[in-house]
Order: sequence, then structure tokens, then C-alpha cells
Amino acid sequence: MLNLSDPRGNGRKEVKNTVENSTWESNVAFSEKMKSLLAKHPLSTHPLKEFFEKETLSDKASYQIHLEFGYGFAQIFTDAVLEAMSKARQLETRLGPKAKVTARFLWAINLMDEIGYAPGENGDQYRGHPFGAHYYQYVDMFDRLGGKMSDLIEFSPSPETLAARKTFEDNYGDYKKLSTVLALSESIFDNFAGAWADNVERSTGVDTSTGYHTIHVEDEHGESVDDDHSEDGWTLVRQALEESDYDDIEKSVIEWLDCWYKFADKMMEIAMT
Repeated sequence: MLNLSDPRGNGRKEVKNTVENSTWESNVAFSEKMKSLLAKHPLSTHPLKEFFEKETLSDKASYQIHLEFGYGFAQIFTDAVLEAMSKARQLETRLGPKAKVTARFLWAINLMDEIGYAPGENGDQYRGHPFGAHYYQYVDMFDRLGGKMSDLIEFSPSPETLAARKTFEDNYGDYKKLSTVLALSESIFDNFAGAWADNVERSTGVDTSTGYHTIHVEDEHGESVDDDHSEDGWTLVRQALEESDYDDIEKSVIEWLDCWYKFADKMMEIAMT
């Protein structure tokens, strides 16, 4: 009989079991190298975080940053997870049906968080509401900031934001790269989320203890609603890659980090206006 009590643990275990041990260990070492590239990249210590922590933004600047981030990341992040679930079929030829099934299972746990589900309580299997979806929570911020939906729909993003969005959309057809860019982005969001949330409340008076700005933000126990997403992502990368992919993936990781650094530069420029 299957043990259904630990879905995330079951998913990670069975993903690993679809890959030969030597390949898995090699991919673990490579994924740790990619995490190290992130930690050493200037993006990880971008002055935007300190600016958010110490300064107060104008309402106009805060609103503009929300628009830019929305176009570059929030609007398409769930789309990218859905694309990854679909493109997991690319695993089947090399690793067999179990690889596709287990990858989709683990992606689905992340997707459920993204679209508004939450872990069950009191014996309930699921709790949730469509308006708890991360993207809807982002959209809801516009009402709270006094904005208009037409601003979001008709927004013309900066070149830096367009480029950030393309780091995801340009890889929708390539499961290996899409898995990696998703894992990488989950690993960097936490660096800025808490400081940004605090700044929004300080600058605009909007309560950020609920809604969009609780995502990726640690609570009083040092935990984040998305703490598991990064490790889930890297687990899926370790399943997807082969040694022959390493050079191309590493080149892409550096390009994505450089692109996101330019995005952060642009947000800093807006923040200082």
C-alpha cells in the first residue's frame, strides 16, 4: 500500500529513484555549483535590498516597481510552472514513464501553492480559494495601492523588464532550461521579498502582513510560505540534466543572473526618482 502521508517527501524520493545514482550525484554537485554562482553573483548583494530596508519610496515609484515586477515575473511565473509540467514529457524517452509522472507530481505540489491551495488542517485534504493564487494576490495589490486594472493590462514595460520575462518565456520549449531557471529564480526571490514587503508598508501604509507580500517572506518562526519551492526545483533539475548539458546550462545561468541584475538596477533607478 502506498504511503500518502508525505506527498512532497514522496515526490522528491521517487524523482531521485528515476535517475542512476552516479548521474544523480553528479547532478547534485552541478546544482550546488549553480547555487554557488548565485551566491557569488553581484545580484545576491544588489544595493536594491538595502535601499528597500532603509529608504522610503514615493507612491509613484512604489507603484511603478509593482508594475515592472508584475510584467517581468508575477504574470508569467505560474504559466512557466504549467509549461514545465507539460514539457516533463521530454523526460520519458530517456528515463521512462516514471520520470514524467514523478516530475509532474512534484511540479503539481508547487503549482497548488501558486494557484491558491494550502496544506490541509483538521483532517481536510486541501484548503484553498482561487483568490489565494499568487498572481491574484499580486493583482489585488493594485486595489490596495489605489491603482487601476487598466494600468496593469495596458502597461508598457522597460527593456530590462522585457528581458527578465524572456528568461522564462524563451525557454518554454526546453524542459531542462525551464526547470533550471525556475529553480534559480525561487532561490533568489527570498533575498529581496522581505525588504520589499517592509518598504511597501512603510512607504505606502498598505498592510503587507497578508496577501502578496507574505510570499517568500519569513514569518516569526523563520519560515516562508515558499520555503520548499527552491529545493523542489533543484530536485527536478537533478533529474532532468545530463553531464553533456552542464556547459550550456551554466552559460545560461550566468546570462539569467546578469539579466536579473540589470532588472534590479532598473528598479533601483525607479526607486530613487
